[in-house]
Amino acid sequence: MRTSARRQSPAPADVITYRLNNQMMYVPPAESFDQAVTFARSAFEGDLTGIDKNRISFSLNVLANGKQNSVGISRVAWSTIMSHLARYEIIDVHVQPELKVSEPPPSYQSCSSTEDCEKEQHSSSDSSSALHSLVPKRLFQRLSA
Repeated sequence: MRTSARRQSPAPADVITYRLNNQMMYVPPAESFDQAVTFARSAFEGDLTGIDKNRISFSLNVLANGKQNSVGISRVAWSTIMSHLARYEIIDVHVQPELKVSEPPPSYQSCSSTEDCEKEQHSSSDSSSALHSLVPKRLFQRLSA
């Protein structure tokens, strides 16, 4: 009689490694993405203090088709990825660039009638009125109708 050996999954890792700027720290595996951010901030206080939590991201290095690639870990995949990590596996911590919004776009005034719009056009600065002079009047009237 033949018995089949059942393949068991390795036990979940009890410790993993976070790497930031070529520094590495052992941390317990986080149960959630938010907890991972908390652990990263604790492990790398000097580098991550004052950084908005939404700018912190994580990735793993994987070997696929003979090439090493960095694969980001999304918030929704965090717990699944953690359940498959080996002990001491390295997770890279990244700080995403801060998005800077310069000035808001200009506000536009709505015209209640075609006459009001035409008055506004004629009273505008020379540069914009020069632009309007390039648009045939008939075409403008069709567009504003």
